[in-house]
Amino acid sequence: MSTGGGQGGSAYPKSIQPGIPKIDNPAGWPTPKIGALLKVVQRPVRLEKTKEYRLVTARRSRGGIVRRETLLGKDIATPSQFEIAEGDFLISRRQIAHGACGIVPAELAGSIVSNEYATLRPTAALDPGFLKHLTASIYFQQTCFHSSIGVHVEKLVFDLQGWLRWPIAVPEPPEQRRITAVLDAWDEAIAASEKLARSKKKLLSSVADKQMELWSDGVELGTLVRVNAASLPNATAADFRFEYFPIGDDDEAGGWMTYAESPSRARRLARPGDVAYSTVRPLLRRLFVVTEHPSAVFSTGYTILSPKERGDSAFIFHLMTSATVERQVHGRVTGSGYPAISASDLKTIKIPKIPKDQRMRIGQTLTSASDEVYQLEALATLLRNQKRGLMQGLLTGKLPVPKSIEALLPSNIEVAA
Repeated sequence: MSTGGGQGGSAYPKSIQPGIPKIDNPAGWPTPKIGALLKVVQRPVRLEKTKEYRLVTARRSRGGIVRRETLLGKDIATPSQFEIAEGDFLISRRQIAHGACGIVPAELAGSIVSNEYATLRPTAALDPGFLKHLTASIYFQQTCFHSSIGVHVEKLVFDLQGWLRWPIAVPEPPEQRRITAVLDAWDEAIAASEKLARSKKKLLSSVADKQMELWSDGVELGTLVRVNAASLPNATAADFRFEYFPIGDDDEAGGWMTYAESPSRARRLARPGDVAYSTVRPLLRRLFVVTEHPSAVFSTGYTILSPKERGDSAFIFHLMTSATVERQVHGRVTGSGYPAISASDLKTIKIPKIPKDQRMRIGQTLTSASDEVYQLEALATLLRNQKRGLMQGLLTGKLPVPKSIEALLPSNIEVAA
């Protein structure tokens, strides 16, 4: 395993909890080697120059297998390619320390991967649905990390054969299916909350657009806000404490810290009533924050919009999510790998000329309508947090599953031992 890392930081990626893998097996489950549960398969592909091939990639933090691109055989640089099938378990040999693995969905069957990936199939001793959840267990993550060789976390190489020799505690398949039924039900509840939140957010954006369309464009955004009116000075006291909000493009940590502990990009000071707008990849991220406390500091990837008129915060917040603004932002974004809009360009965005009393009314109306969105997002977050605790209990046998859970299983699955 690697012990290298960034200066002054942990060598472990965010998706991995540090520690030597140690089986926690209070239920006395069997402890076979991983190689008895997953078998390596290879389906070599002989590339044809004029044939199109679909390539996939594994997202970090167990984000699943997704389409990467479609190329002609002659344009694929690595000649050693292998076909994947629905239900295969893919591991990125160079990114598994970051949790880059997943099960191939039906729509990506027939795609190809290079020998940078390991392709495995569950044996009869491992239920495919259980495997999906097992990959998120602390023990599974740690075995992957400790089977990665190198001196830097971004350059580790996976020792597949060594990993297959790790023992792991798993129940018999009938119990695996009971556990899967519980965790799948939790996933469905999370997905339903997130889907409804997205739908409500889209509706809210539409309502905001209609409100803006009632007025003609007439002024620049800079007439309503001061841009980056306050920043942390270099002479800030080392023990000045604040909550830091990073841009989110890397593993940079946010949260409460002192000025001495903070990264150099922690410079955008926001005061109560300010709106923080992500000027880096603004159309993808759509992160807008109305600050509620006086010690909030944002990355330089944000622009802080300070309303010139008291009471305009809610209006500006919703204005920045409207199509009226987004169309203009799209036309001003520059850069391909790291697209962004400058603070000076942002100030020139044309917005409707609306009287102050009407701006306040619109802001209040849209804020009331957005409360349900926030509640749904909070519910999804709560369910995700609950699932993490539930999952660790179920996947270690600390929390037994009642036999009555069988009622949740599909009727065509045999659960009797």
